[in-house]
Amino acid sequence: MTHPREPVAGQPSDIRLIASDMDGTLLDADGTVPERFWPLLDSILAAGILFSPASGRQYQTLQAVFGDRDGLVYIAENGTNIVQGGVSIALEPVVGSIIAPVVAWVRAQTAAGSDLGIVVCGARSAYIERTDEAFVAQVRPYYAALAMVDDVTVAAAGDDVLKLAIFDAGRAETRTGPAVLALDLAADVVVSGTNWVDIMRPGTNKGTALIHLQQHLGIRREQTMAFGDYLNDAEMLDAAWHSYAVANAHPSIRARARHQAPSNLDEGVITSILAALPALAPAPA
Repeated sequence: MTHPREPVAGQPSDIRLIASDMDGTLLDADGTVPERFWPLLDSILAAGILFSPASGRQYQTLQAVFGDRDGLVYIAENGTNIVQGGVSIALEPVVGSIIAPVVAWVRAQTAAGSDLGIVVCGARSAYIERTDEAFVAQVRPYYAALAMVDDVTVAAAGDDVLKLAIFDAGRAETRTGPAVLALDLAADVVVSGTNWVDIMRPGTNKGTALIHLQQHLGIRREQTMAFGDYLNDAEMLDAAWHSYAVANAHPSIRARARHQAPSNLDEGVITSILAALPALAPAPA
């Protein structure tokens, strides 16, 4: 019986797949991809290495940023939608029975004065029924395909609902996350950002998506590099031998990763890829 070759500690092996979270990891303070990343991405893809934007954002939003370059594979909606060549190769909808109770809980909390809002995230579109500009401004950066509707449960009935995302203007990790967990639904609950809690199919996350992708593509864990910053990146870091937490990451993510990268404000993803794979450095203009 043969065993996969383990890489030498601290040295990348034959990297074939790089996955990176977006917000707080690859994106800068303005929520945009640093200009210095684009020539590096060209070098990555030209070297035959696949790149996967791995995000809680919907596929349509990620595709609007990166386009349809050969060699891109999208892990969208926190791992519930994997897209290659414009085609979903894996969809993991939520258990349908959880949708109405979660929406009802958010409505009740909002009626009682909490600053919450829900996004029902379908494969075709995201749906919101709270339409004030303060909330919509929080939603727009993540959902390019967005419909404002009277009733999200009715509007999303004909779509594959991949995720329920709750915006909490104050305490996602300490208030909304635990409260939704206490509903004891057939779902996994993850705090995906300072103000966001995501509710998904049990056992579905960026890590299971990355493993599915590795198996689909014939890529081993030790051929995979991954970058993250927040709690929804934990399993993805576990699925990659070369795991990096940016310096601004949640403390538990810094403890979980094998390596620490500079912060997103210091272009930590770019810096770390070039340090590990210097041959990818783009030629001077």
